[in-house]
Amino acid sequence: MKSRKNPSGLESLFEQALSALAPLRPGQKVLVGFSGGADSTALLHLSLAVKDKLGLVVAAAHLDHGLRDREAQRDRIATGKAAKEAGVRFYWDKVDCPALARREGLSPEEAAREARYDFLKRMREQIGADYILTGHTADDQAEAVLLNLLRGAGPRGLSGIPPVREGYILRPLLPFWREELTAYLTARGLTWVEDSSNQDRRLTRNRVRHELLPRLAQDYNPALKSALVRTAALLRDEEGFWAKIMAETKRQVVWSRSIDEIRMKASVLKALDRALARRLVREAVRTLQGQTQSLTFDHVENVLDGIAGGGPLGLDLPGTLKARREGGDLVVGLAPASGPAVPDYEYPLPLPGSVHLAEIGFNITTELVDWSPDFDLTGLGPDREAMDPAGLIPPLTVRNRRPGDRFRPLGMTGTKKLHDFFIDAKVPARQRSRTPLVVDGQGLVWVGGLRLADRVKITTKTRRILLLSLDR
Repeated sequence: MKSRKNPSGLESLFEQALSALAPLRPGQKVLVGFSGGADSTALLHLSLAVKDKLGLVVAAAHLDHGLRDREAQRDRIATGKAAKEAGVRFYWDKVDCPALARREGLSPEEAAREARYDFLKRMREQIGADYILTGHTADDQAEAVLLNLLRGAGPRGLSGIPPVREGYILRPLLPFWREELTAYLTARGLTWVEDSSNQDRRLTRNRVRHELLPRLAQDYNPALKSALVRTAALLRDEEGFWAKIMAETKRQVVWSRSIDEIRMKASVLKALDRALARRLVREAVRTLQGQTQSLTFDHVENVLDGIAGGGPLGLDLPGTLKARREGGDLVVGLAPASGPAVPDYEYPLPLPGSVHLAEIGFNITTELVDWSPDFDLTGLGPDREAMDPAGLIPPLTVRNRRPGDRFRPLGMTGTKKLHDFFIDAKVPARQRSRTPLVVDGQGLVWVGGLRLADRVKITTKTRRILLLSLDR
C-alpha cells in the first residue's frame, strides 16, 4: 500500500476507500458537498484526482446557511472560484437556517444539518447524480462518538457516523485524519477557507474538539481519538448483527403495522430479553417518526414496565406518538384520527424523484440503483422497500384506495382484494384511506408500509433495483 505521507499515496488510499463504499461504474456522477473548508476542499480534489481512473463525473454543491453574513458570502465566492478553476460544475443555494430552527423547534446546528442534507438531496435529483460525497473525517468520527457518549446514547449512537447513508450518501474520508488532509492540500499548493464558527466555544462540539478531547488525550490516553474511532467500528459491526436478529424477532412480535401505528404482541414482547425488547420499542418509534433523537431511556423503560405490569397503559411518546394497550397488544402510534376522512388523492410518481402527499403528511421517494451481490436487503423495512423495475408497466402513480382494488401480495399464488388484505393485516378502518398505494399500468405494486406485489419482487434475474421510501 502506498504511503499516506505523499499526495499520490493519499490519492491511492482515497480511491480504495471510495470504491469500497459503492459499486461505482464509469459514467456515474458524484456530487461533492463543498463548504470550502479544508476537509471538503481535500474531498473535491481527491475526487478529481481519481475521477479519470474510475470514470466518474464530479460536481460540487455549496450551501449558504444564512448564519454568517459577509463571511458566508466570502465562502460562496471562494468555493465558486475554486470549482471553476478545478473545471467542475458548481451549484449553490441559500437557506435561512435561523428561521428554520424557530419554525421546527431545532437548535441552529440541527437546522443547518437538515438544510444541508435537504439541499444536497435536492441537487442530486436535479442534476441526476448517482452519489453524494461528504467530507466527514476520522476526527469527526471521534468527536461524534464522544459527544454521543456525553448525551447518554446507546450502541447505535456510539457507532458514530456511518460510512454510507441511505445507500447513496458516501463518506470516503472517514479513514483519514484531518492533519493528513491539510498536509495533502499544502503539498499541492491548494488553499481553503476557515469558518470562524468552528472556534465558537459556545457550541458543544467545538468545546469537545478544542478543550475536552485534547485534555483527555493529554491526561488519560494519547491515542484517545483512535480508540474512539475503533469503538465506532466495533459497535457498527454489532449493530449489523443486531439488525439481523431484529428482522427475525419482528416477525414474531410485530403482527400488524400500518402507516400510523405498529401493534406488537405484549406477551411475546414481555418474554424477550430486555435488551431486545428495548430495541423493538425504539424501532417502532423510528419507523413511525423517522428518528429517535427525542426518545429517552425513560420513555422506553416506562413502556416496558407498563407491559410487564399488565395494567392499563397510556403513555405519551415524543412528537405525536402514544403507547397504549389494547387487549393483548402494545400499540405504538399516532393518536386516533379525528375529523373528516382523508379525501381521494393521486400524484404522478417520478423515477427517480419524490412527491409530497399533502393529504397524509408523507413524502414518497424513488431511487434506481444497480443490483450487485453486495446489495444489503436487511436494511430495508416496511417504509423502505426494494422491487425489480423490470416488472413495472409505466407510468407510476401514488394514490389511496379505490373500489375494486386488488393485487397479488408477495408470496401468494392468487390475487386478493385490497379490502380483504387490510382486514387480514388488521389495519384499522380509519387508516385504510390514509395508506399510500403505488400503482403502475397494471395495478397495485406496493401497499405502502405493508406489502409488495409479487410480480415486482427481487429475483436472481434482477439487474436494477427500484428503492421506495416513505417518510413522514
